[in-house]
Amino acid sequence: MMNRLRITAITLLLSIGIVKAQDIHFSQYNASPLMLNPALAGMNACDYRVYANFRMQWMTVSTGNTYRTVAGGADMTVGKVTKYNSFAGLGLSFFTDQAGDLNFSTNKVDLSFAYHFMLNRRGTQQISTGIQGSFGYRSINASKATFDSQYNPTTGLVDPGGTIESFDRTRVMYGDASFGVLYSGIFKNDLNFYMGVAMSHLNQPKISFRPSGTEGTSQERLYFKTTIHSGLSIPAGKRLFIMPHAMALVQGPSYEFNVGCNFKTLLGSNTATSKTALHLGLQYRGLLDAVILNARVDYKGFSAGLSYDINVSKLTPASQTVGAPEISLMYQGCFRKKARPGHCPAMF
Repeated sequence: MMNRLRITAITLLLSIGIVKAQDIHFSQYNASPLMLNPALAGMNACDYRVYANFRMQWMTVSTGNTYRTVAGGADMTVGKVTKYNSFAGLGLSFFTDQAGDLNFSTNKVDLSFAYHFMLNRRGTQQISTGIQGSFGYRSINASKATFDSQYNPTTGLVDPGGTIESFDRTRVMYGDASFGVLYSGIFKNDLNFYMGVAMSHLNQPKISFRPSGTEGTSQERLYFKTTIHSGLSIPAGKRLFIMPHAMALVQGPSYEFNVGCNFKTLLGSNTATSKTALHLGLQYRGLLDAVILNARVDYKGFSAGLSYDINVSKLTPASQTVGAPEISLMYQGCFRKKARPGHCPAMF
């Protein structure tokens, strides 16, 4: 009985995020660029990029690993590079998220367009702007729901003959729009800096499962979200780079921030042209949420990352200190032998 109560309590706590209409998130947020900022479309190490992310969490709360998120995307440069080395980018991305025993599912497809303006002829500084249009779809499996009237207060067991509430609808579709801007530059001694701002859900779409006109549905919207992210790549020798990074999210009444640092080591005999590297890092997600360990390997355009969230919040008794594993995969390639002008921020 106590175990059921604990599971019910933690499920209710997690449901607060759903009621307040917050977005999903990844610990390896740089590995899902079009979800982070539409201004990153087409900004990669060469001409095109494909990526995928997988995250699983709260495995001790609900059986069957029901809290999981899958995302992916592809983007590329488009059009001709101007004489000032400016260029455009186009990207298509998606994510699907499942939460809880009711299979609360959120699915979204995004189309992003960006333009990257070079601020000098050498292509060492640039400012990028991007827009994003999206289609979203949410659903729940009402047949898996149980209600207060179905529980026997003595045994804690479910009575199938209890009263079952009905749902007006179990699916909702919506359109969405976002905008972003990013500055990046390479300075003296190969110091690489970037900083971006993205504004998501500009139209604050309605996401209620109740029909329009029902009391309270006007408040059930996807909150406007502001994302600020930045990072540095600081050379500390021929092979070692120190890469601090940070991100802050503000969405409605909720907020989150990540601060961390990666250490990148180039592998191979020629450090000037090496595309093989090992990244090791540590992040903190606040307030008092998680400590994140992460590692990544780069090899000939391929990148594979692994991270693990160690929960340090008040939900630790429910999570039993079992964290959230996350995997990211990315490939960046060239259509032509000569790479396009400009540079790629140190985040990739």
